[in-house]
Amino acid sequence: MARIFSVQLANDEFHKKLGGGIPAGTIGLITGEHGSGKSIVCQRITYGLLKNDVSVTYISTQLTTIDFIKQMSSLGYDIARDIIRRRLLFITVYPLLQEPKKRMDYSEKLMSARQLFENDVIIIDCFTSLVKFDIDPNSAIKLMGFFKRLSALGKAIILTALDELERSVMEEIESTCSFIAETTIKKFGTDLKNLMVIKKFNLAAGQYSKQIAFRVEPKIGLVVEIAAVA
Repeated sequence: MARIFSVQLANDEFHKKLGGGIPAGTIGLITGEHGSGKSIVCQRITYGLLKNDVSVTYISTQLTTIDFIKQMSSLGYDIARDIIRRRLLFITVYPLLQEPKKRMDYSEKLMSARQLFENDVIIIDCFTSLVKFDIDPNSAIKLMGFFKRLSALGKAIILTALDELERSVMEEIESTCSFIAETTIKKFGTDLKNLMVIKKFNLAAGQYSKQIAFRVEPKIGLVVEIAAVA
């Protein structure tokens, strides 16, 4: 049986909603618009993994290292010690993506930077923003093949995506993934809630919830809404 990377935290139902954790060998894709909750899901997963002695590499196209530490702290997710102890490798691509000249080599750089993939779980947030200038169906096949080889070694890879790639490229990416989810913001009564819909979970360790409604609380982080989703 494949190793399960636990994301369990005390008094938190999120790991149960995911069927007990993230199986080794998973290639996951979380899609959604800006502000729909992709990053908070990744940050909650990261903190849960670290609390269960799972090493993580987090590649961000949106935050600097200081911004990431502050963001996590504001959610009650203290990861400074994990960075110091090198259980969490945080890589920011934000300054490079802000350069006037568009970089056309990120796909190749990902595959050549092997130190990024030494940890148990690798999260790239946002994957499509990182590779959108140099990816086509052929390079997508090559890159996803690289991820498949890594997953076969017992790693788990989680990617987030915006709607910014050609459909043929996204189809190639999606066909490789064993986990696909979409985050949105929905109205429940008079409140707006985040919703993650799991569309595919081939390697799930146990029964999982296809819909996970959640909110974000300062110093508490991601909080699963217990009430049923209509």
